Amino acid sequence: MSALLAVDELAIGYGGSSLLSGINLSIDQGDWWGIVGPNGAGKTTLVKTLLGIIPALGGRIERRAGLSFGYVPQRGVIDDIFPLPALDVVVMGRYPRIGPCRRVTRADRELALRYMERVGIAHLARKPFRSLSGGQKQRTLIARGLAPEPDVLVLDEPTDGMDIAGEAGIMELISDLHRGSGLTILMISHSLNLVANHAKQLMLIHGDEGVFRTGMTDELLNGETLKDVYRLSVDVHSFGGRKFLFAHGSSEPKAER
Repeated sequence: MSALLAVDELAIGYGGSSLLSGINLSIDQGDWWGIVGPNGAGKTTLVKTLLGIIPALGGRIERRAGLSFGYVPQRGVIDDIFPLPALDVVVMGRYPRIGPCRRVTRADRELALRYMERVGIAHLARKPFRSLSGGQKQRTLIARGLAPEPDVLVLDEPTDGMDIAGEAGIMELISDLHRGSGLTILMISHSLNLVANHAKQLMLIHGDEGVFRTGMTDELLNGETLKDVYRLSVDVHSFGGRKFLFAHGSSEPKAER
C-alpha cells in the first residue's frame, strides 16, 4: 500500500457503543495532521483506534507493514511522585522495541540520550523529571516519543498549559523535527490558531453531530465549516503571514481530557 495508514468506513467508540462511523482517511509519509473538535468529540478515541489501543467497532484499518508509532501524552500523565531521572523517562520509549523480559541495554540508553540532545535537553539527563519546568518536561516526553524511532509521532495537546514563549518553543521544535526527517505527525489540539499555523492537513471531528471532515487546513478552516463543528460563528483572518481565528459569543473550546 502507498499510504502509511488507510481507513475505510471506520466506526469508533467504546463498549460496543458507536460514537462515530463512516470514517474514511488516508495518511501519507510526511503529513502533518491537526485533529480538532469540541470536548468529547471523539479526538482521543479516534487516535487510540488508529494506534490499535482500542478496537474498531466496524470498518477497516490498513497499516503499512512494520509501521511504528511514537506517542507523546499530555505531560500531566507522567506521575511526578516517582523521582525518575529524565533519561529514564526517555528510555521508557524504547520498551516496545526491547520487548518483554529483556533488559535495557547500553545502546538503548545511548540512543535515548541522542534524542534528548536532538530536542535540546541532553544536559538534563540526570535531573529528576519532577524538577523540570513545563517546557523541559514536554521536551522530555517528545524525546521519549522519538526513542522508538517511529514512522508516526502522535502528540496529545503538546502545548497545553504553556505560556506564549513555551508554546512557541515547542512548536518550533516539532516543526524542525518534521522538516528535518519527514516524520509524519498527528497532533491533537484544542487551539485552532495553533493548528491553523502549523498543520498542513486537518481532521475536524464532532461525534455527537456525526461530523468527520478531512482536507487541507487552508481549505477547511473557514467560517461555514467551523460553524458545523463548533455550533458558533468563527471568523478567520490573516495578518503578517499568520492566521487568527475568533469565535463570536463563546470562548474557544477547551481540550478533551
